[in-house]
Amino acid sequence: MHRPKERISCMYPASFANCLLPEYHPGFQARVSITANSKENLTMSCADHKDYHNEEFDPCCLFDTYVGDDKTISKKELLEGPLRFLYKLFSSGSVKGETLINISIGADVSKNFVAADFFKNIILLESSDCCMKAIESWIRNEPGAEDQSHAAEFVCSLIGQSTGYKEQEEKARRAIKQVVKWDITKENPLGAVVLPQADCIVIVYHLEAICKDNDMYINVLKKLLSHLKIGGHLVMMAGINMSYYMVGQYKFAALNHNEELMQKAVTEAGCTVVSTETHRGKFKSPLIDYESVAYFVCRKDRVV
Repeated sequence: MHRPKERISCMYPASFANCLLPEYHPGFQARVSITANSKENLTMSCADHKDYHNEEFDPCCLFDTYVGDDKTISKKELLEGPLRFLYKLFSSGSVKGETLINISIGADVSKNFVAADFFKNIILLESSDCCMKAIESWIRNEPGAEDQSHAAEFVCSLIGQSTGYKEQEEKARRAIKQVVKWDITKENPLGAVVLPQADCIVIVYHLEAICKDNDMYINVLKKLLSHLKIGGHLVMMAGINMSYYMVGQYKFAALNHNEELMQKAVTEAGCTVVSTETHRGKFKSPLIDYESVAYFVCRKDRVV
């Protein structure tokens, strides 16, 4: 049985309740809070969108909304799909090593439930202070930390274990050696921190959330991949053609990009694309407007 949440649920504009079909998010209307400016939230221009690093960003609310334990299409597409992809990739032996760097969006640590079975050392990078706090709270297993046991249960089902999700969570906690600030406002985002060269870097829905334009996307990826060994692998998952996503009553900006930009960015960062997959999005909601989800596996061949 999952630990009951002690945190207050996030609130949504009432106008969303009329747009979101129950099969996409059961129980959604029960969490709706009527706000006077709901209509304004839906129609505000891109210039009015919040930034990932703004104080209004609630990483636990983001997790609950898109990949919480409700049986929804968004959970299958945005949580279970990537976990299944990572497990298949790592268990094939084609991507392996001892050290993995993971940078994901919000409070999500679920990818580490898979990685912990294949990598001894996991380093988490995060560019938002509130997201770092939420991640560290989960690692310390504090009361009120985001409950991600349903993701651990799903990973156990991939492995073939019907029970043991608590052990899977603890395995991930032990494997996570560092949570490090990745400060995108600095030329050297890590500051004085020195990281070991990684055998694998996993980036999940993060670059489109933090980057303002294509040039920034390419530059941030180059800096991230400077921490990847020659011969190491980049695994990247991204929402394609997305311009916004909702977190509570706030609309946050996303970089609208496609597979062509991803290909260009990884090539300029010294990588060769090994394989790609793109899956048309099935989760249709005014909460988010991505068209598809892309999976890239790349190998670093040169230093740039």
